[in-house]
Amino acid sequence: MQPLGDGVLQVEPTDHCNLACRMCAPHFEGWDTVHGIPKGSLDPDLYERVLDGIVRDGLRFDHVIFQWLGDPSLHPELGRLVASTATRLGDRVGYLRVDTNAIVLTPPRLDALLAAQVRSSGPPLLVVVTIDAHTPEVYAHVKGRDALERVRRHVRHLVRRRRALGPDCRVNLQVQFVVQPGNGHEVRPFLDYWVDLLSCQGGEAWHDEVLFKRLSVGGGATGQAEADALYEQSLARAGVVAGEQRGVHVCTWEQRPWQEDDGHQGSRTACPGLWLTPVIRHDGTLLMCCADLGSELQLGSLREHGFRELWEGERATRLRLDHLKGRFEGVCAGCGGINWYTTTPEMAASAEARGVELGLSG
Repeated sequence: MQPLGDGVLQVEPTDHCNLACRMCAPHFEGWDTVHGIPKGSLDPDLYERVLDGIVRDGLRFDHVIFQWLGDPSLHPELGRLVASTATRLGDRVGYLRVDTNAIVLTPPRLDALLAAQVRSSGPPLLVVVTIDAHTPEVYAHVKGRDALERVRRHVRHLVRRRRALGPDCRVNLQVQFVVQPGNGHEVRPFLDYWVDLLSCQGGEAWHDEVLFKRLSVGGGATGQAEADALYEQSLARAGVVAGEQRGVHVCTWEQRPWQEDDGHQGSRTACPGLWLTPVIRHDGTLLMCCADLGSELQLGSLREHGFRELWEGERATRLRLDHLKGRFEGVCAGCGGINWYTTTPEMAASAEARGVELGLSG
């Protein structure tokens, strides 16, 4: 579904992580740096100034995601970041989203997060927990350590506390399973476990999901076709289809990246990410795409510049015009692109008009 407004804003509270997932090269391989800069955490005071600028610029986002290349729950002031966004942006954003492994989201921290949401008149909150396993052995294999029972305990606390708070607690839940080598045989028991729990503790007041995702291999690089085949075979064997089960929404990931290795690549088009997926890195730098781990597509620092100034500036416009002309260079050259959104004629026209305003050509 195409996002509303200025797209989906991704905010990185930190690029530290307490897991070493096999599907995440920076943490599985133990990179000293993830983005080519020292690892760190977002300064809440800086972020509040950024939010003030977003309001001044009149920006609106479909939703805001707190997470990029680390686990946001490792930020000691995650609750403040979320609460500030709800307060400052209000109806400028459809909902807020926190993606986490939930290992350190202890009951006291969850209670504070839920209580703040109840007090707020701002947007609903979606908590996304990526688990990827049904047994401790498989969890340890794909995640790098055994924390499955702790994660389950924390999620159970969240849904029970939410139920106790009632419909005023507008916190929805999604549990994710990324199908990858070593876990495909656990698709069915994973689904049964979470449908049982959420159907008992959920209700019409909330929208809860179990999502099965494809593994992304370098944004559609060599190996993507094999990963797609594993995904499709695993779901077929488990009899998993999208739909509702006992009030829980079962979701599958149908979109496939642009493929290098299976003959389905077709012709490439301009990536909608350059229009719709801005990222605020933990040091306050604005980037154009969540698939750009090395930060090649950085636009500048929000410490010194306004969001719209950078997002509609010369560098951003040149990159969009390059894509519209079929020029894919740097990190974009081997990437499959953001394939769950679409580059519309209106988006293309806006970039071309902005190019004229800035005197860009060629």
